[in-house]
Amino acid sequence: MMVAAGIANGMTAADCLAGSGVTEADLSDENSEIWAHQEFDVIRNLIARLGDRPGLGLEVAPHSTLGRAGVIGLLILAGPTVREGVESALPFLALSPTHLRFSVQTGEEDGEADGEADGEADGEADGEYAYLIADDSELPADVRPFIVERDLAGLVAAMRGVHLEFAPLWLETTLDAERAATLARVWQLPGDDVFPGRRHNRIAVPRGFLDQPAPLADTNTARMLNRQCRELLDRRLSRVGVAGQVRSRLLHQPGELPSMQTVADELHIDPRTLRRRLVSEGTSFRALLDEVRRGMALELLGRDIPVEQIARHLGYTETANFTHAFKRWEGLTPSRFRGAR
Repeated sequence: MMVAAGIANGMTAADCLAGSGVTEADLSDENSEIWAHQEFDVIRNLIARLGDRPGLGLEVAPHSTLGRAGVIGLLILAGPTVREGVESALPFLALSPTHLRFSVQTGEEDGEADGEADGEADGEADGEYAYLIADDSELPADVRPFIVERDLAGLVAAMRGVHLEFAPLWLETTLDAERAATLARVWQLPGDDVFPGRRHNRIAVPRGFLDQPAPLADTNTARMLNRQCRELLDRRLSRVGVAGQVRSRLLHQPGELPSMQTVADELHIDPRTLRRRLVSEGTSFRALLDEVRRGMALELLGRDIPVEQIARHLGYTETANFTHAFKRWEGLTPSRFRGAR
C-alpha cells in the first residue's frame, strides 16, 4: 500500500524501498518476512521525499480493507458480534497490517476520558459507551503520526467496506491539532468532537456498535478461522525459526541493537513467549545478542576503528564491559587480539 502511495506521488518502488532491505520481489512473495522496522524505513523514505505533512498517512488509508488483513480480517467478520470478532483477533495482530495495538474497553472498565473529553464521557451513562483503544506508545516518534493517521483512517475505510456503520461519537488522539482536524474530516466528525495532543488514541462509539452481529457471523466459521490464524502465526514464527528472525533483526541495523522487549513487540508476542520459543530452539536472546556482537566486533577490529568507538557501536556504555565480553569470547582483550592479527 505504501509503495503504491509513493509511486502515485512520483516516487519509484526503489525510492520507497531504499535502505529497508525489502526488494520489489518481496512485495509479491507471500512467504517473504517484512519486519516492522523495515516498514518504518519505507515510511521514512516517503516522509523524506514527500515531506512530513499532515494527511500523508491518510493517502494510504483508502486502500485499507479487512480483506487486506487476510484470514485475521475474516476472523473479525465471522463474529458472532463485532466485539467478539475484534477480541478474538487481538492475539494474532502480527498477521495484520497495522502497527497500532487495538483493544476494546466498555464504560464499566474505564469511563473516564482525558481532559476536555471528560465532559463528553460524563454526558452519557458509562454503560452506553464503548471505546476502541489504539495504542501507539511503542512506535518510533518519527513515524508515529504517519502510522496513526494511516491506521485510524484505514479503520474507517475497512469498516465501511464491509457495510459496518462506524459512527464515532468523539476521538482522543496523540496527533497534533492540524493532523487531528484532517482525520476528523475523513471520519466526518465535527471539530469539537476531536481532542488532539492526548496521551493515547481512544475512539468512543455507541455500545450497540460492538454488540451488533458481525457481517459474516457464524460460530463454526469463526472457530475454523481462529485455528487457521493460530497455525499461520506458528508457521510464520517457525519458518526460519524464532532464533533466525531475532538474529536477522539484530543484524539489520548495526549500531542500533534492539532490546528483547522491542523484538517481542515487533513480533507481536509477549516477551515471555519469545523467551520460551528461543529456549525451545536451544538458545536465548542473550546468546543471540552475544553471537551478533561477537561477529560485529571481529569485523570492526579488522578496520582502523578505535576500540572505544567499537564498544559504543555494539551498545556498550563502558569500554571495560566490551573488553570483558570480548575476552570471554576470544580469550584475549580487543587490543591484544588486534595486535596478534
